[in-house]
Amino acid sequence: MKIAVTSLSERPTPLAATMSPKELDLRAEHTRFEAPVQVAVTVTRMQEDVLAEGKASTTAIAECSRCLEDVPIALHGEFEALYVPDTGRFAKRMDHPDFAGSGQRVNFYSELTVDLTDEIRQSVLLELPMKPLCRPDCAGLCPRCGADLNAGPCACKPEKAEDPWAKLRALIPASPK
Repeated sequence: MKIAVTSLSERPTPLAATMSPKELDLRAEHTRFEAPVQVAVTVTRMQEDVLAEGKASTTAIAECSRCLEDVPIALHGEFEALYVPDTGRFAKRMDHPDFAGSGQRVNFYSELTVDLTDEIRQSVLLELPMKPLCRPDCAGLCPRCGADLNAGPCACKPEKAEDPWAKLRALIPASPK
């Protein structure tokens, strides 16, 4: 999503867009992005600087980390970024007391165009769960035969639990009683 800085006024300007996952280059392991991304952003021009505050939402299809079934996941990301012209004066502004401790993420723009694509992409990808689950009590797959344990127990015989101390016990001579 590219915005011409000269088209912005000093007042906050709300903008909305629908972007395709391909436009945003949305990619994640074991995840498909097929639904469009809804973006709502408020852009404020402050002389040469531009402040963008927005939200992005979409639905992704992820793989359950236990049973490998497809799981739809609603993603709602938020972002805030400051864009400053790429002129070299930025280093002087960083030392200013109002700016130094703000913790604000700063991006640079050139050619009088602000590109929000990276911010939108990152806000969506950061919402992906590390271990997506189809449901909280997902039983997963049998580690031996691969059967889906959500559908019921598999035909594998239960293994007898190994005694981790068995070999050490064998080294100790039996005490007479």
